[in-house]
Amino acid sequence: MSSFSPGSDLVEAREQLRVLVDAVLAKLQTGVLPTLAEREKVDCKEEAGRRGRGGSLLVGEPHNQEAARQLANEVSCLANTPDGGALLVGVEDRTGELLGAALDVEWLRHRVYELVGLAPTVEERRVGGVRLLVIYVAEAREPVEDLNGRIRWRTGGHCTPVDRAEWWLHRQLSAGHDSMAQVTQRTEADVSPGAIAVARRYLTAADAEAAVEAGSTTGDLLRSLGVLKPDGRLTMAGALTFCPADRTHIALSVWDVEGGELLSGPRQMTGLSLLEQVALVDERLDTLNKAVRFGAGSHFAHNYVRQLPPGAVREAVLNAVVHRDWMQSEPVAVTWIEEDSAIEVVSPGGFAGGITSDTALTHRYARYPALADLFRALYLVEKQGLGVDRMYRDMVVLGHRPPLLREEPGPRVRVRLAGGQPVVPVMNLMASIRPQIRQRDVKVALIVHTLLHEPFTTGADLTRILQRGEPETVEALETAADCVVGEASLIDRYKDVWVLTHEAVSVVEKSVGSELLRRRGVLSYLRPDLAGAEAVARRWLASHDRYSSGDHSALTGLTYAGARGQLERLERAGLLARGEGAGRSAHFVAGPALGASAPR
Repeated sequence: MSSFSPGSDLVEAREQLRVLVDAVLAKLQTGVLPTLAEREKVDCKEEAGRRGRGGSLLVGEPHNQEAARQLANEVSCLANTPDGGALLVGVEDRTGELLGAALDVEWLRHRVYELVGLAPTVEERRVGGVRLLVIYVAEAREPVEDLNGRIRWRTGGHCTPVDRAEWWLHRQLSAGHDSMAQVTQRTEADVSPGAIAVARRYLTAADAEAAVEAGSTTGDLLRSLGVLKPDGRLTMAGALTFCPADRTHIALSVWDVEGGELLSGPRQMTGLSLLEQVALVDERLDTLNKAVRFGAGSHFAHNYVRQLPPGAVREAVLNAVVHRDWMQSEPVAVTWIEEDSAIEVVSPGGFAGGITSDTALTHRYARYPALADLFRALYLVEKQGLGVDRMYRDMVVLGHRPPLLREEPGPRVRVRLAGGQPVVPVMNLMASIRPQIRQRDVKVALIVHTLLHEPFTTGADLTRILQRGEPETVEALETAADCVVGEASLIDRYKDVWVLTHEAVSVVEKSVGSELLRRRGVLSYLRPDLAGAEAVARRWLASHDRYSSGDHSALTGLTYAGARGQLERLERAGLLARGEGAGRSAHFVAGPALGASAPR
């Protein structure tokens, strides 16, 4: 068996391009210009903004904005070109003289991504002591406009404009292209026996019938997973998953605290297939993710859970592995932080397919559909593409914060899950919801999580939290309102906002003392001190003109007299002011200390 490298074998054109780049560099070293055929795919560029008076070459800058914009335009051109291409940065295009490149690799890749939405692979090369950069650009799935709004592709060694209709005509001829579905020269003989054993173990654990249907031989298994073609060759997805790798694909580190002491560094896993690496990391995380006992007040049959929901941990890691940019060579970085009972997963490549941190909960997109399908067939990821939803749900039903997903320079995607001791009262409330199927509804879980930490919510607030449009948010609120706890509704409308009902609150409060809940940020708005009362008043007046004692009582659980007393103290502090009206019309408005105008 020989090792499989996604960097060189993932796309056949990329492997050929690397060879072509090496040929161009060899010719440049001898003072020979590359031929036109070579320069069709490999373009030489010097960094813009480095020429002074008389054409003298100036010292380069690592964060040269002018050069980044120049290269972003060239990247968009190559991305529109069939099979993509490469840029040699630091070479005078006309003479082939090696001038050198000063641009920082990571900064340049992210800056190009910011400018044209593509994150190319950028590699540093040393040729005759001169530092050059090689930018590899894959063919795009849709037209990429340059900074001037033009669509260009490379013909005859130059970037020329192309009509959008012509671009799509070419794309139509190669419709459905997925590099992971392409056939390699690898066969069943190149497959790691360990990977086959891991695959059967996962299939048996998930579904005994599926394990039987996979067949008894290696070939039967690979064919059932759709990665072994009739001619005996493996797809890219199959070779990546089952053949020995030439590098570590998942680097797991264990720290005591962030920035503290490294307890365990990444294991070297070169020679193991991707699937074997996944299994080893899975087993290690299962050991690290210790069980914790419930506190008092639990009515569950089992009195312990893991520090983090195992399904959420697996989803965070596998989502990063499946949807990462496999054209980049860095591993997926997994960090376990002992003291925080937290995990961080950083995957190379930014969000793709229009997904952002604000839409990851609801949008679906597979950068490599064939690889995603293979992992679904192995029962490693959700078949319906609902893994992120369930990651959110599994976290909040234990009283933990929702997952943090964000894109960072590189670009990279970071996911953080912070767990620890579960909040049993929150678990009790979720387990009390009827109909029982709604306990598994991520929308209901997020609405409950929101109202456990905020005195009220609105449809506008929830469109952001649920990452759904207004009609779907209204439907989610109606669904939650139809749920019951005991004999009462789960949530109820108060004026134009939504709140937890008294029955729902009582399920939480009777489980444990209110002081413990406050430390976890749960129901901290109930019976507040003066600072808490100010926070509730600010929250209400941010979207309402007036605030009454009745409002304060309804939102905080105080008696009417107690609510009025708190608002009067806020008035004396200048935070509130008396509005016009008396009796039933008595109310307060934002005071000078809140930057408000005159009373209304």
